[in-house]
Amino acid sequence: MAADGQIVPVALRRFDTSQPWGFKLQGGSDVGCPIHIAQVQPKSISGKAGLQNGDLILQIGCANMTQATHADARNEMIRAGNDVDLVVQRGGVAVKSQPAPQQEEDEERETYKDVQPKTYQVLEKELPQSAATGGRPASIFDKRRQERSAYTKTDQSGYMKAYGQPK
Repeated sequence: MAADGQIVPVALRRFDTSQPWGFKLQGGSDVGCPIHIAQVQPKSISGKAGLQNGDLILQIGCANMTQATHADARNEMIRAGNDVDLVVQRGGVAVKSQPAPQQEEDEERETYKDVQPKTYQVLEKELPQSAATGGRPASIFDKRRQERSAYTKTDQSGYMKAYGQPK
């Protein structure tokens, strides 16, 4: 492991452009901050190659990045293609600590909320009652025709009226 301030070469290699590098690049002379690595995903290409949060980017390929703008750095990364050689200064920029990566068990855990349609919820309430009495669940058609909403009333042809259609 390299000590803070040490100059370290980092080689990033990927098969094709559909694979993300796995780091967040920040800074540039246009924003008054040196170009650095703000966040590295540990299991990504860059994480496995040894890139670390706070690494100051000195060079991308053969291009010097000490006075480069953010757009220059981004363009140089694109120009390098699938084989990027970086020269970084370890711990050159202090970055906010990132939350600890989630455990693999957390990633596999179901994160979706169980959502049920309103109709299903109403039926779920009424089915036990109707089963006990031997009947069936309530229906909109149990109401008298005059009590139904205008949307559900039919004309004499048997077709439903469109919403807002006059009687």
